[in-house]
Amino acid sequence: MKKNPKLDEVASLAGVSTMTVSRVVNNSGTVSEKTKQKVLSAIKELNYQPNVIARSLAKRKTNILGLVVYKEKGVHPEFHNEIINGVQAGASELGYDLLVFAHNEEESYSSRIIQSSLVDGVVFMGISPNNADLLAVHNSQFPYIYIGKREVEGVEPFFLSPDYIAGTEKATDYLISQGHTRIGFIGQSRKIEPDRDKLHGYQKALFKHHVVYNPNLVFEESQSQLDGYKAMMELLQHKPSAVVMNNTYTTLGAITAIKEAGLKIPEDISVIGFDDNQELNQQFNDFIGLELTALQIPKLELGKQAAKLAVSIITGEEVPKENYMDLVFLQKNSCLGLK
Repeated sequence: MKKNPKLDEVASLAGVSTMTVSRVVNNSGTVSEKTKQKVLSAIKELNYQPNVIARSLAKRKTNILGLVVYKEKGVHPEFHNEIINGVQAGASELGYDLLVFAHNEEESYSSRIIQSSLVDGVVFMGISPNNADLLAVHNSQFPYIYIGKREVEGVEPFFLSPDYIAGTEKATDYLISQGHTRIGFIGQSRKIEPDRDKLHGYQKALFKHHVVYNPNLVFEESQSQLDGYKAMMELLQHKPSAVVMNNTYTTLGAITAIKEAGLKIPEDISVIGFDDNQELNQQFNDFIGLELTALQIPKLELGKQAAKLAVSIITGEEVPKENYMDLVFLQKNSCLGLK
C-alpha cells in the first residue's frame, strides 16, 4: 500500500519550505497567489492528504463535540436514543462530528475530556451524573452543557432543561378548565430535581385556581409499573376525577389498576401521561382503545439545541447558564370534562 506523502516531499516538489506548505494547508499566514498555486499543484500531483489529527492538535481545535451519557435504570432506551440523535444532528449542522465517551470504571469522564484534547466541548446527559465530572469540567473552564436541570454543590452549571414546572402546570390547568378539582398526582421522587419541578407545577396550578391542595391525592416514589399500579390503587380510594402521571412505566401500571377497579377512561377518570412515546401510546391504545393525553419532551430538538449551545460556548459567545425548553402538551382523548 502506497504511503501518504510527507510534508517535506510536497515542499521539495513545489520548491518551497515546509513552513510555506503548512501555511497553505492550514490557510494561515501570508503566501503569494503564485506560490500557493505551486503548492496546491504539488499536493494534487502527490495526492497528499493532511494529517487531520496533527492539524487539530496544532490548531488546538478538533471540530468534534463530546457526549457523555449517564444511563439510568428505569429510563426507557428510546428516551436517550432520540436525544443522542438530536445532539448528533445539531453538531452536524454546525460542522462538528460527535464522539461518545465510553464508560470506564477506572477513569473519570472528566480526566479523559479535559486532558485528551479529543474534543472541543462536551454535552452531558442523564438523570444522575457524577457531580465530580461536572465540577472538574466547569472549574477547568472547558466548554460544556448539561441536558437537564442540575444542582451541583459548589458550582452553577450550564444546563438546558425541559421546563417541567410550566409543563405540569399547563396540564393541571387544562384539567381544572374541564371542571376537575380532585386531581391526583403520581410522581417519582423529590430527590430528583425534574420530579420536584413536576410536583411544583401541579401545586402551582392548584394554587392559581384556588383549588385546595390535598396530600391524600399525591403519591411519590413511583418509578416502575408496579409502583404505578399500587399508587393508583391507593389513589382510587380517595375518588379522584383525574390524575397526572410522572413517566411511561408508572402510567402503564396505573391504567392497569384503573381497569381492574372496573373504571373507564375517561368517563370515570381522566388521565394525563408524561413523555409520550410510540410504545406507550400503542400499549395504551391496545389496552384502553384510546390515545393518551400527555406531556411530551421534544427529545430530538432538545438534543439539537444542547449541541448548538455547546458550540456557542466553544466559540466564545455569551450563553446563559440556565436554559429551558417548553414541553409539548398533546391533547388526545383520555380526558373528559365534568358535566
